[in-house]
Amino acid sequence: MITSLINPSGEVSIQDSLWHIASSNNSGQTDFKFVFDVFVNGVQLVRTKIFPEPTNGKGYFDASQVVRNSIQYDWFTPTNASTPYIVLNQPSVSGQIAQTYNIRVGEDYSGLTTLNLASGNITAYNWTPPVFKRRKQTTSVFAGNWITNRGNTIRLNLGDKLMLPFKCKSSGTHVIRIRRYNASNTLIGSNEAELTIGNYVQFDLGQTAINQLFSNSINSNVKYYDVRIQNPDTSFSDVITFQHVCDNRYTPIALHFMNQYGMFESAIFNKSSRLSMDVERKAYNKRNYVFGASSVDYYNTKNVYYESAINYGSKVDHAYKLTMDFPTDEEWIWLSELITTPQVYMELDGNFYPISINANNYEYNKNQNVGLKPFELNININQQRNGFRR
Repeated sequence: MITSLINPSGEVSIQDSLWHIASSNNSGQTDFKFVFDVFVNGVQLVRTKIFPEPTNGKGYFDASQVVRNSIQYDWFTPTNASTPYIVLNQPSVSGQIAQTYNIRVGEDYSGLTTLNLASGNITAYNWTPPVFKRRKQTTSVFAGNWITNRGNTIRLNLGDKLMLPFKCKSSGTHVIRIRRYNASNTLIGSNEAELTIGNYVQFDLGQTAINQLFSNSINSNVKYYDVRIQNPDTSFSDVITFQHVCDNRYTPIALHFMNQYGMFESAIFNKSSRLSMDVERKAYNKRNYVFGASSVDYYNTKNVYYESAINYGSKVDHAYKLTMDFPTDEEWIWLSELITTPQVYMELDGNFYPISINANNYEYNKNQNVGLKPFELNININQQRNGFRR
């Protein structure tokens, strides 16, 4: 019989190993195997038979490669037309921000298979383990706070959308508080509103969303504003300061990307952007003359020469080279998540285009080593177009 089943505990990562350890008093049988079944929403994903570990007779099964395929990435919501406007989405723990699965373990030996002798439910969260402190850090450290690795000061242009995720300590009434300051660092106003939220929350804290909640509170008189959230237990989140950048020479382009913790953030490229085009052509050759009754003609009566090659089809891909102005040391670390993100959208003229990142290498710069250095990024716009077909 199965004597014990040890499952992953805490807010474990679905993108990391999910080891289940089973023990049985029959593991010494010659042909003994542990039988692990994985179910999600009552649907069986896999059945795996595993021989005991020779050193201790236990069965070890990693469910991560099976379970992570059930995560959905289609919940990106850039706008909200109803109150509260700043809340874009609250992804569920049933396949969006996390997945709950059921593990069942049985035995197989002497030609007899016995299933589901022990079981358990595990919730694994869609975040990636860090390069340092693997298995020591989880998203629980963000409870009641912003789920981000960026600094607490964010530069943006007036009118920019700014996505930022939040993790609630518990469901219930939260209070969002916004304070506004002018160029003299003088407090010129404050607002607060109650939000009934829970679990994980995707916020938009840019000017447009805030002004929908607090009419015309963020305008050209506001040099910067800060935001914090009071949790139901009266504790407060960190204060995030949004600092307006006054530079109208360039049209900023925002990339909204899934960060390390499975939620969306905004990286605003506020300097020059260069659009380029790559064309793939298909052609065939033909003779560039025609036979006449008394001559061989290379052009017609309108003095138009005959073609020696026909471009009968083409495909067009577009790309951008974007520039961000002098990231801080914290932002250089945070921007590495943009390079590894599985999902990213470019916002342009109110539309959101899926893109792919061209970079395969990334250097974590520090100002003390390289000084102030802009961040340049090449992206492909995943919107291939066909040219004329002849």
